[in-house]
This record gives sequence, C-alpha cells and structure tokens, in this order.
Amino acid sequence: MSEITRLKQRVHALEQELELQKKITADLHKRHEGSLDSGAGADCDIRIEEEAERRTRDLRVALEQAGRESRRKSEFLANISHEIFTPMDGILGMTGLVLETELTQEQRQYLEMVSASADRLLGLLNDILDYSQIEAGKLRLIPEDFDLFDLLECDLYILKLAAEHKKIDLLHYIEPGIPQMVRSDPERLRQVLVNLVNNAIKFTDTGLVTVDVTTIGYDTNLILKFSITDTGIGIPYEKQSGIFHSLGSPGGGYEHKHSGAGLGLAVSAKLVALAGGEIGLESEPGEGATFWFTWPVTVSAENERRLPGRTVDEAFESSFVLQGANVLLAEDEPISGALTEKLLQQVGVQVTMVENGKRAIEEIETGKYQVVLMDVQMPEMDGLAATQEIRARERQRGGYQSIIALTAHAMQGDRERCLQAGMDDYLTKPISKDQLVDMLTKYLTSTALVVDGDRTSQQAVVQVLIESGWRVTIVETGRSAVYEASLSHFDMIIIDTIPPQTDGIETARAIRRLEEYSGRHATIIGIGAPVGDGREPSASIDDFIDFPVSKEEFKEKLQLLKEL
Repeated sequence: MSEITRLKQRVHALEQELELQKKITADLHKRHEGSLDSGAGADCDIRIEEEAERRTRDLRVALEQAGRESRRKSEFLANISHEIFTPMDGILGMTGLVLETELTQEQRQYLEMVSASADRLLGLLNDILDYSQIEAGKLRLIPEDFDLFDLLECDLYILKLAAEHKKIDLLHYIEPGIPQMVRSDPERLRQVLVNLVNNAIKFTDTGLVTVDVTTIGYDTNLILKFSITDTGIGIPYEKQSGIFHSLGSPGGGYEHKHSGAGLGLAVSAKLVALAGGEIGLESEPGEGATFWFTWPVTVSAENERRLPGRTVDEAFESSFVLQGANVLLAEDEPISGALTEKLLQQVGVQVTMVENGKRAIEEIETGKYQVVLMDVQMPEMDGLAATQEIRARERQRGGYQSIIALTAHAMQGDRERCLQAGMDDYLTKPISKDQLVDMLTKYLTSTALVVDGDRTSQQAVVQVLIESGWRVTIVETGRSAVYEASLSHFDMIIIDTIPPQTDGIETARAIRRLEEYSGRHATIIGIGAPVGDGREPSASIDDFIDFPVSKEEFKEKLQLLKEL
C-alpha cells in the first residue's frame, strides 16, 4: 500500500471519529443542560473535539505534502525515462546494425552478448517504471477490444523459440467455448503472461512448460484463468508465501544460476490486482511449479463475427510500399536520429531530418511527406505542440498529415497525450526495425473498408482492390462499418446501398459525422442505386458503381479516382 493511500485512510478514519465526537458532544450538552457540571463536561468535550480537528488538519497537510512528492516523483520518472531510453535506443539500435555487417565469429558472439545484456537491462527498467507507477497509483488499465487467440498465438510463438533454445517444450491449451473477441487491457495481460512464462522457462532445464487457459465462470465479467506449469526446480515452502510481494529470486538449488530482482513477479501481482483478478502458485520443491492468475474480461459485442473486421493483405509486400516513400523525421538526439535514419534508408525510404517541431512545421508546409515521425521531447518546440499547430492549420485549410510519435517515456498517459495532441500513433524507444517497418507500412498503404453482405460482389471488389495494392477490411453490416471507421481511417469505403442493405446511406452519414471530429475524409462509393435516392453523388456518398459489380468497371473507377 502506498504512503498516499495510507494517509487517505487515516484522514478518513479521523473525519469519522470527529463526526462521532461532535454527535457525542451535542448529546452530552443536551443531557447536562442546566447541570452544574455541564460546563466542565462541555470543556472536556471541546478539548477532545479540538484535538481530533488538529490531528485531522495535520494529516491533511501530510496528505497534501505526500501528493506533491508523488507528483514530483512522477515528473522525475518521466524525465529520467527519457534520459535512459534515449541512449538505450542508440545501444540496441547500433548493435543491431553492426550485427547485420560482416563479422568474425568471435566479434558476433561478443556483440550478441552485448545485445542480450541490453535487452535484460531494458526489461528491468520497464519493470522499475511500472512498479513505481503502480505504487504511486498512477497506472491505469486501458480497455479495448482484442483477439485473445491472436494474442496467445503471437506471444507464445515467440516464447516457444526461447524454450526451444533450452531444448524444452512449450505447449498451450485453450478451453473450448472461450470467446475469441474480448475487452480488457491486452498489453497488461500480455505483460503478466509473458513474465510468468519467461520465469517458467528460466527455471526449467528439462521437460516442458504448459499454458492452460480456462474459464471459472462469471461475476459481472467473464473470469479467465491462466495456469503456467513447469517441470523445473520448484520453490521452497518458506519462500512461497511472500514471493509476489518481496523483491528477490525464488531461491532453491539454482539460486546463483537463476538470480534476479524478482520485479517481474511483483509487477505481475500488482497488475492482476489492478485488473480485479487473483494470483497464486502451487509448488513442490524439486518438482516444478504452477503459477496461475485470473483476469476478468468483457465478451466483445463483435464476437459474433469472430473478428471486428477481416483484414485481407496476403498479396501485400511491405518493401513495395516503402520504396521511395518520403518521410520527415523530427528528432533532436543525434544518435537516435542517425539510427532511425539508417533503418529507414535500409528499407528504401527517403528521409529528411529536422531538429525541432518548428522546423518540422516548416517542412510539412512543402506537402511532400507521406508520414512524419515526430519525437515528443525537443527543444524550441516539442512534438506535441508542433502537432497541435499542424492540426490547427489543417482545420483552416484542409488536408491531413499522418504523424507518428516517437517517445522515450513509456509512462502511463503518454499514449493518450500523443493522441489528444492529434498524433495518429506512437512508437516507444528503443525502436526496432520490424516495429518501424510495420508502422510505416500501416500508414503508407492505401486502405479500404468493404461493407457488403453479398458474397459475389464482395469477392469482386476485394479482388480488384488487392490486385491494385490496397489493404482491405471486410465487414457485413452498417453497425460494424461504423465501428471500424471509429477505430481506423480508411482512404476508401465501398458500401452496399441496395436491398436488403438499405442502411447503406445512413451508414455513410454516420461515418461522415465521425469525420467531422477526425478531420479526415474517405472516398465513399455506393454499390447500386439506393431505393428512393437518385444516383447523384451527395455529401455522404461520392460516387456509385452498378450492381452486379463488374471488375472492369470498378478498375476504371479506381483509376479515375487516382487521377483526381
């Protein structure tokens, strides 16, 4: 429990005590009214009341002081994280670049050891920041709809590689009937799961690690239970009770070999508690251990369609999209800037680098950049202020510039501050090449949303778009289309506007209302003439194509729109 929480509880207790004392005093005054001793009794009661008020006042002062200290600590953590993660970005990035060059076997071995040590240090720094944020009561879960199966498959696949390196198996089982689309904080769930599975692999030298995902029923939410079982060294009985609260390794026969700070377990326990779940373990020394935790989730309304939207991009090649793209990099740190510039050049991107937000605004005025990578902390004008200025100018003159934040903070609320300033997305330093490529691919690819319940016309439209290099998301109802449009920007939206999909016009209107807030504008094409509506373009729908859809006609329409 943090100092602020304890002080709040003491103030609350004293306030209740004070109220009770006031009631007792009032009662005694009535009972002793007219009595000779009433004056002495009243004086005693007044002294008690004054003492309670003084203690409450002192505690309130202490609470305010603790609050100021907590705010100073948060500011310190934000600043120190920037100071730490910026050089870490250089260490990891430059090490990665050197590893891609011709090296002797000995040089490669040494550099891989440097990289592994830097990764461990980065993980420790993240745990320290999370632990401090939780202790200060600053960390909050951010719920969103996500694919639980995808999260498990992706993270466990990566962990499986670590298990294979130790020549042990990593297996997982998902109980039938568990919904695929759920709502919670996927990043924090992933953090707990990865921490516990990593620990299981770390303390297991032979045998296997298993991950079981089951349900234990509902309260107000669906309660998922994750059980991670290993055949490792086990945990001594005397260390089991405090393992989630004390910092240190679990101990046992491999204590020196597997020593660590124990922050991962402490952070995991606090995150599980924050989510409203429980965490525990079962272990016999020398016979392995089972760590388990429960995690409440809400079943997503989108679960009926299995996914919020089926993204079709099998024919897509990242390198094709990135070749020749113009990207503006606003970064004041020379090493981080040089690293990011080199990574971009390796994938064929044309890079222009500026050192602050003011220069970034001047460059964006030229209109030649598809994406801007904007560091958050810069001299003269920081990335947040620059983005706000850019968005203000766009509201006056039109147009839209994709801006991705580069932040070294990794602190609670950073993502929200970036989005509130008008940034589209963000990357946390240290930045990996894969993360950078994935992010640029997302914002350099033309995207289309196809809203069509007719399989034949849907297939024709999607095939033409994919062959033309578009990334396509498919939904089948107007409600789902509005949901997708609220999450992402699409360059083009194709909507079925003929019976029984007569809600197509209303769907287009709803999307236009969303655009009033986002400042973006998608080209909306209707399939077929809507009942009671002409074929003329309107404020909601820009153009129409005939039903049944002709691939040739749609290709021509795409070409005409491209030339406009």
